Amino acid sequence: MIAIGIGANSKARDEDFASALASIRAETGGDVVATFEDAPFRPLLQTAASRQSLAHRALPLADLRARNDDCRTRSEPSLALYGVASIAEASALAAAGPSSKLIAARRIIGNVTVAAARSADTKESPQ
Repeated sequence: MIAIGIGANSKARDEDFASALASIRAETGGDVVATFEDAPFRPLLQTAASRQSLAHRALPLADLRARNDDCRTRSEPSLALYGVASIAEASALAAAGPSSKLIAARRIIGNVTVAAARSADTKESPQ
């Protein structure tokens, strides 16, 4: 299973989420989109996920913090506001489950950040 984690700034709009999801899915695929449950942008993300036939998971901030050490990048604003190095990376890791690994580190696409993680129980398909 591949989980896509999402973060965003206050300028993010509907089309930003749609574009960011399409971009990361083209690279990694994706089964579920996740962010923290109190994210102010969550309704916009839910709409974009639904339009792309993706499941949406809202995660407690504690779940993101539990995966903080597994994040590859650091966002100082995210650390200051939420105590999480990267909302996108931590969301992807938490949604993908225990022992999951990042397959795409956080990147900024307009006003949205995206990352992707693969579940530990997902096998790579032979090339």
